[in-house]
Amino acid sequence: MSPADTRPTGLVSSVAATLSVSTTVAEAIVIAFERFVAEPLEENLERVNAHTLATRNPMIYTARGAITVDQWVDRVLEDRETSAIEGHLGTWQEEVARIVSDGFKPGSGVDLQLERPGVVELYAIQSAPNTKSAGGRRSDVDALRRAAGAIRASKRRVDLYIAVLSGRRASRALRSDPNILVLASDEFWERVSGIADFRARLIRTTAILSGLITARAASEVARIREDAHEIFGDAQGNLDLAKLADPPPRPRRRRA
Repeated sequence: MSPADTRPTGLVSSVAATLSVSTTVAEAIVIAFERFVAEPLEENLERVNAHTLATRNPMIYTARGAITVDQWVDRVLEDRETSAIEGHLGTWQEEVARIVSDGFKPGSGVDLQLERPGVVELYAIQSAPNTKSAGGRRSDVDALRRAAGAIRASKRRVDLYIAVLSGRRASRALRSDPNILVLASDEFWERVSGIADFRARLIRTTAILSGLITARAASEVARIREDAHEIFGDAQGNLDLAKLADPPPRPRRRRA
């Protein structure tokens, strides 16, 4: 069964209406969400079991009131997912920018290239204002300059940008190179989509698409809970803190 067969009815049309895009564009955005967000999170869960959860300090959860196995499992999985999903969402948002702008990722270390009338626009993209180290920022700047040099050799105008997908309120020239403009998040999304409030619309879209993650994760979460109840739970479904403090050894896998 393909992922499209398991989608809620009307999902693509809801995304299209929320983003004010065509159903063709909305379908591409949904497919990208499945590929870059839902599938990787499901694959992460497939590698998790109760012993994996127990490697995290249990006091992080007992100190916040987790007393049942289900509470513990849900909170540990939520923490693990939160640390992973930011990167997955960043990759998906980059893909959304390419889809709605009809741009592409050139093979030069640049994240997005747009062909505008009379000008080529090159973008280095980062998820949030503080996600790049100084070395990462220098690498982005160098990639932009190299790609621009190759294009300018053919007598074409090139504009250079660093785009921040979320969290940046104002645009300004880069201090180390005024020829590169660091774009505010809303301005970037408006530039690539043509829609002034596109970023806000995209946030609403993630709420619509969240069911794709839940549907893929359901069977794996049930498996992990069952495993945790067997190893770390008592007859009432509460955590056996003695076992959590000193987990029993993992069963050895039998050789085929």
